[in-house]
Amino acid sequence: MHDDPALTTPIGLARYAHDFFDSSRAVDDHFAKKDGFELVSPMPALYLIGHSIELAFKSYLLHRGVTLRELRSKRFGHDLHACQRKARELQLLSLVSFHSAEEAAVEILNDLYSTKQLNYIVTGMKTIPAYGLLESFSEKLIRAVSKEVGYTGFNR
Repeated sequence: MHDDPALTTPIGLARYAHDFFDSSRAVDDHFAKKDGFELVSPMPALYLIGHSIELAFKSYLLHRGVTLRELRSKRFGHDLHACQRKARELQLLSLVSFHSAEEAAVEILNDLYSTKQLNYIVTGMKTIPAYGLLESFSEKLIRAVSKEVGYTGFNR
């Protein structure tokens, strides 16, 4: 994310959130045809949907006055929970509501996403969230944020 507000905008972040969301679905659909991926989505699909959620939250936060410098800081970084908490403070839930199961799936995803375990191999047992719940959460979030910031390219 660039520090220049003329180069990183809420609309641009919403567009990228949409692109990463679509890419995640394509990867998940591709792997779903392979043995072993009937129950658990592949790490790249989870990473891509995590990134779409991060970008959507940051689009909303930037639109609501959080600076690019703050969004890049350790306070937010790649922490979906921190971004979601701040978005709630800034009235995100007046635009969209989520099921508790969707929010729980995002919390599980955040444990993997914020620690880069979706990017790099970390051995040991992991709890993997259900992709369908993440997909539903992300689609609702992107739709609401896109409408709020004026991005019209998310048509679902």
